[in-house]
Amino acid sequence: MNELAGIADRLPLTTQLSPEPRSGTGEDLEDAIRDLTRHFTYLAYTIATRDRQAHRYPSQYTPQLREGTAALARAATRTGRALAALGEAVTATGHLHHLTHNRPGPGHAEDLQHTRTVLDGHITQARAQLFAAARQLRADAHRLLAAQTPVAPAALTTLPVAAVSSSPRGRSR
Repeated sequence: MNELAGIADRLPLTTQLSPEPRSGTGEDLEDAIRDLTRHFTYLAYTIATRDRQAHRYPSQYTPQLREGTAALARAATRTGRALAALGEAVTATGHLHHLTHNRPGPGHAEDLQHTRTVLDGHITQARAQLFAAARQLRADAHRLLAAQTPVAPAALTTLPVAAVSSSPRGRSR
C-alpha cells in the first residue's frame, strides 16, 4: 500500500511536464509504469495462488485469507485503472514529442497546450487511482488486523478499601 502511494508521489507534477528531450517526463512515466506493472503482477499472482490454495486445502483457507484476497482484488481494480491512465499519458507524451519536433504552423501553440493539459489529466487520474488504492488497502489492513486481534481481558477491578484512620482520634476506645 505504501509502495502504491510512493509511485503516485513520484509521478511528474504539472509544472514538471515538458516536451524537451531532457525533461525526464518520459523517463518518469517509464519508471512508474515498470513499478506499477510489478505491483499489478504481484496482485494477480497472489490472488491466483490463493485461489489454488483454497481449492487444494479448503480447510486451511481461513476467513482472514478470504478477506485478504478480496482486499487485494479490490486494489487491483484501481491499480489497473492507474496503469491504463499512465498508458494514455505515454500516448500524450508521444504526441507532445511529435508536436515539439514538427515545424510550427497555425494552431501549434494551442495544440501544444492542449496536449500538455491532456497529459496532466492522465497523470492526475493515475495519481488519484494510486492514492485511492493505497487508502483502500490501508483501511482493509486495519480492519483485518482489528478482526484478528483478540479482545484484551477485562481489567482487574479492586474493591475500594475502607479508609482506616491512623489517627488516635479516629479510633474508638
